[in-house]
Amino acid sequence: MADGARLRWRRGARRLMFLSVRSLVRVLGFARAGAAGELLGELQFRLGGRARRRMETEMARALWRSADDPAVPTMLREAYRVNAAAVLEVVAMLDRRQDEAMLAARSEVDGLEHLRAALAQGRGAILLAAHMGNAALLPLRLAASGWPVSVVYKESRMMSADFFHQGLERYGIQGIAANAGIRAYGEMLAALKQGRIVFLMLDQGVKQAKDGLPQRFLGKDMPMSAGPAQLARASRAPVLPVVTTAATPVWRFTVQPPLSLGQAKLEADAALLVIATERMVLSHPQLWSWPQRRWRKFPAALR
Repeated sequence: MADGARLRWRRGARRLMFLSVRSLVRVLGFARAGAAGELLGELQFRLGGRARRRMETEMARALWRSADDPAVPTMLREAYRVNAAAVLEVVAMLDRRQDEAMLAARSEVDGLEHLRAALAQGRGAILLAAHMGNAALLPLRLAASGWPVSVVYKESRMMSADFFHQGLERYGIQGIAANAGIRAYGEMLAALKQGRIVFLMLDQGVKQAKDGLPQRFLGKDMPMSAGPAQLARASRAPVLPVVTTAATPVWRFTVQPPLSLGQAKLEADAALLVIATERMVLSHPQLWSWPQRRWRKFPAALR
């Protein structure tokens, strides 16, 4: 199969998968989406075969554990279950507006005093999260409590046009599509100048090496976006890491104190954000989305 045809087939398969997931959660509803996702994650783990075994090896390397450490497959299995559940919950939340009281009951947040103190400086605040479970519940919870929130997301061809944007608007949240490049950057700057919270992630890297800075992240050398660091430097807004610390009985998030940025060079600040993100994952590796393809496709780096 030619490269172009293979790419079109993969995109078509992903599109079909999204439509299937959306149809499934419309039948199940948000309340049962998580349980269904856990079952799907279990199947993905059990049927993963060679790809899963390779992931276990790379995960062990990233965690500085031996390749035969029995804890690694256990953590990876949990990561499959947790993040498949999160995907179905996110699709359910954004596809149809859900009861805010029900969503609030699905999460708990620690460290909000750090966010309040950061916003008191009058320059907005950047929340740096990672793909660790249903982190999308946090901005929804903040917005429901009256906090002005903007969420930076990446549009995907497999999803319906404006799926994220329209879904976030249902909860009074401004959506900013990172794919828009300089326009998205301008929207983020404007949001911070208005004193808003900008919620973003950088743990999936970038598609093209020319669009990022080479960084060591979880045992792999890969291009990572310098955008969040540049945004923090230009706006002088504090950057606060947000860690997912638990998936059951409810999602639990912790907002940490601001990072000490403002290094002489952009590259140094970008490296600090990558390190902070890596620490989130290493603190709770069973909650990070190890199967996500942008990390998986890179070979393990030489020590």
